Parts: sequence; C-alpha cells; structure tokens
Amino acid sequence: MNKDKEDQLVMCGQVVDYVTENKDALAASEVAAEQADEVAEHYAQVEGARGGTAKRTKSLTADAKAAKKTLLELLPALLGPLSRIATRLQDNDLLASATLSSKQLRKLRPLAFVGVVDAVLASAARPDVVPELAKQGLTAKALQPLRDALATFKTAQPAARKTINERVVAGAALEELLDALMDEVRQLDADMKAFKLLDRELYNGYTQARKLVTTGGRGGAAVA
Repeated sequence: MNKDKEDQLVMCGQVVDYVTENKDALAASEVAAEQADEVAEHYAQVEGARGGTAKRTKSLTADAKAAKKTLLELLPALLGPLSRIATRLQDNDLLASATLSSKQLRKLRPLAFVGVVDAVLASAARPDVVPELAKQGLTAKALQPLRDALATFKTAQPAARKTINERVVAGAALEELLDALMDEVRQLDADMKAFKLLDRELYNGYTQARKLVTTGGRGGAAVA
C-alpha cells in the first residue's frame, strides 16, 4: 500500500482501539455499537491479509539465503580439487570454472549463480573427472549436500520472487479491503453523531481517534 493508505490504516487502528476501550459507553447506541463491531472485524481482516503475505515472503527468502550460504560454504571444497584435476588434465575450460573466488561467487545475481553452480556440478560429474575426485574422497555421496542446497535454492528463489509479485497483486487487494474498511468507518461516523447528545466527551474522543496521523510533519487531519 502507498503512504496515504498506510496512514489511513493507522487511523483505523486508532478508531478500533478507541471504540474497543469504550465499548460499555458505546452501548448507549445499539446501532453505533453494532457498526463499531463491523469496523473492528474489517480492520482485523486487513491486518491479517497484510501480515500473511509478508510472513510467506520472509520465510521463502530465508530459505533461499540459507541455501546460498550453504553453497558458498561448501563450493570451495569442490573447487579446490577441481582446479588441481583441471591442471593435471590440462583442461583450461575446467580450470577457468574451478578458479572462481568466493568474492566473485557472492557478487553473482541469483540466475547467474545458479548457472555457475550447475556448471561446476556438471563438470564434477564428467566421466574423466569422477574417478579423479573419488581419489580425494569426493564421491557422488560426498557431493550430495551441494546438490541438495542447489535444489533448495532453485526452488526457494523463484518462489520468493513469485510471492513478491503476488504481494504486488495482494497490495491492490489490500487497498480494496481498506477502501471497504473506510466505508464502514464513515458509516460509524454518522452513527457516532448521536453521541453529541448522548455523551459529548465520548464523541470528542472519537473525533480525536478519527484524525489521520501522518509522519510527514503536518500533524493530524480529519479524514473524510
């Protein structure tokens, strides 16, 4: 959501807090009390929708980061022996792919990083390289943690991007939910006017809660 929408949501939270704290006094108007419950229910929906997408993205991003960290930690254990083998086989292409530094690997963007690791593991699976790696104890079983980490990274990285894209779409949905919430609040505004006669202090407190709070230094302002 954009900044204005976020400010509106903060204001709605203030309103929900106020009517919840003053639930007993609000009961003087059955209509206002029911509408206050509607506002609180809609507010919870908006907050729940916003929090859910953020948690999913955070979890997927954490999986991708953990997998990449594992790959960066384990790759040198393969790259070192591969560079020795490349020298013995006089294979310059293999040598070039096996002499990447940790710094170079860290700078690669996700797609390029996947391509490089795929290429390194493909080189390790070459018929002429497998026996040489086995002499150093690097059997297919020993290299499996690398393959597992790469598989996790491939799965989590696109999933994280997809969820971020879904959050963009969800952002539009959240704005629609917030627009509906604001409609409910405006109805509550009308119902609360009765408290000008019933409980002026309660009404004044409500109008204070109803002010839009911003971080732009302009102070609070009433929201239509």
